[in-house]
Amino acid sequence: MNITLAQIAELIHAELKGDGNFIPSGLCGLDDPKEGAVAYTSTVEKPDNFKNLNIGALIAPAKAKEINLPFGGNILYAENPEWAFTLLLRQVDTLNKNITPGVHPKAFVSDKATIGKNVFIGANATVEEGAKIGDNTIIYPNAYIGRNVEIGMFCIIYPNAVIREDCILKNKVILQAGAVIGADGFGYIFHNGKHEKIPQIGNVILEDDVEVGANTTIDRAKINSTIIGANTKVDNLVQIGHNVKIGKASIIISQSGIAGSTQIGNGVIVAGQAGVSGHIKIGDGAVIGPKTGVMGSVKAGDKVMGIPARPYAEFMKVAAISSKLPALYKDFLALKKTKKKFSFFTRKK
Repeated sequence: MNITLAQIAELIHAELKGDGNFIPSGLCGLDDPKEGAVAYTSTVEKPDNFKNLNIGALIAPAKAKEINLPFGGNILYAENPEWAFTLLLRQVDTLNKNITPGVHPKAFVSDKATIGKNVFIGANATVEEGAKIGDNTIIYPNAYIGRNVEIGMFCIIYPNAVIREDCILKNKVILQAGAVIGADGFGYIFHNGKHEKIPQIGNVILEDDVEVGANTTIDRAKINSTIIGANTKVDNLVQIGHNVKIGKASIIISQSGIAGSTQIGNGVIVAGQAGVSGHIKIGDGAVIGPKTGVMGSVKAGDKVMGIPARPYAEFMKVAAISSKLPALYKDFLALKKTKKKFSFFTRKK
């Protein structure tokens, strides 16, 4: 790592108890401790678990100072150990991406493109005419940047990602490998017995600090823009349709799909394999549970689950009852048999 504990303490805003000159060998988890490495814990409810821990340093909650944690190594006391460890991970990640700026000889960069300072463009990457690449951006091999695309500063475009014409990525955007930004929206009109294509002439805008997962697709709008708000994170294998608007700091999890022209608010969670139909609204802070089929608008703060989507508490009640259905059905058949016998004797009389 080539960074001392004193430097780490300053980086993660922690109080150090131990040797400030110690240089850790790396990072590890408490489930796989490594000698000389740094790990973190968010809880110290079982102090004895740390008695024989053989690591270089432990990031612990600040409240651990009050209980004299029985750990013999270096301790970094932080208000939020998980966030402190995240800051340390970011430092290591930055070192791993210490790529020398420049354009690889096998890359194609149009002489009508604008390339900022300290930009790296890898082998077989393509940057078409009119494209603008901001300072300190990394474009890995085999990525495609289309005509008039705008990419901001400190972006990372991983291999085989595609950004089609006219799309806009603002600052600190990350596209994982194979992501496709700006494919045609799925728009057709049935005319004279045929599905006729509706041209999709809009674009996609990814605001600051958006991350798009591997093999995820975000379609361009028919006329205006498909927009993903700042700090929103989209997982792998997600499909976002044309004209969709997603607010800030939302989470869209793997294998989910959002149909065209739907509006999703700020801080929304769409869980894995959920499907959201088109032309509806999902309010701020709503939670869409896994494998949920959303066919109508969801109010802010609501939590829904199931197909079709229903309030989470109602879904759980139905799930609890459904597990008892075999026994209930057995009772029903017995009751039905008794009813038949009773009806027979009644008719005979």
